[in-house]
Amino acid sequence: MDKATSRNRIFSEDTLLRQSITGYRFTSDSMLLSWFTALNAPESCSRALEIGSGTGVVSIVLKRRGFKASVDCIEIQNSLFELLEENIRENSLSESLTPVLADFSIFCNEKHPKYDLVFTNPPYHQKTNGRVADDPEKAIAKHEICGSLESFMADAAKILRVDGRFMLVYPAERLQYALTSASKHGYHLKNIIFFRETAKSAPSTFTADFVFNPKKENSYATKSGIVTLRAENGEYSETGEEIMHEIRGES
Repeated sequence: MDKATSRNRIFSEDTLLRQSITGYRFTSDSMLLSWFTALNAPESCSRALEIGSGTGVVSIVLKRRGFKASVDCIEIQNSLFELLEENIRENSLSESLTPVLADFSIFCNEKHPKYDLVFTNPPYHQKTNGRVADDPEKAIAKHEICGSLESFMADAAKILRVDGRFMLVYPAERLQYALTSASKHGYHLKNIIFFRETAKSAPSTFTADFVFNPKKENSYATKSGIVTLRAENGEYSETGEEIMHEIRGES
């Protein structure tokens, strides 16, 4: 591992994450996705997969939130995969999180048992949109170089069971693209939550929960909502605190 790294405590006292100092580092979107996935994953879920796990923050925090299913953590970049392996091991989660070094598009064309859930924090920007970072970790994580949301949805359709779920976090400005991609590949929106920094700001991000090829297309009503992450004084709101930090009950 060539890059200098830092070891950061995240979410809870017993969760430590090693990540590159100069390369890709996780953002609050990872916390939004882990919170949303834990909130909406069906109790019957036993086998899940994360596309583009990076250093493992989403799946690791998801486990800290009490998620019970086993998770295959797919990562394409060798440098991030090394950190992913280390973080899973150091957080004592090797029995339930499996790191997999693979290109997701190739992985999905191999024979695998069907998954109940696929979740992802995909690249947000098109290749031609904005300056692509010189650092390959940042470039691949932020721009659609090794895959886009639509390609992830198309490939996930090969490994999801009927009525399986696909969950994501994505910029609000690309909502229409996300919904169009979902419809094209057999996904139906079940839950969506928009996030805004304060009550006076517009939503910048959303998380969505899609059902793949539902047996009964009209058997559910789409649920939606808005979460305000911070109060006017800059402190986290009650839900914002729940998203970012472990809330322990009184003993």
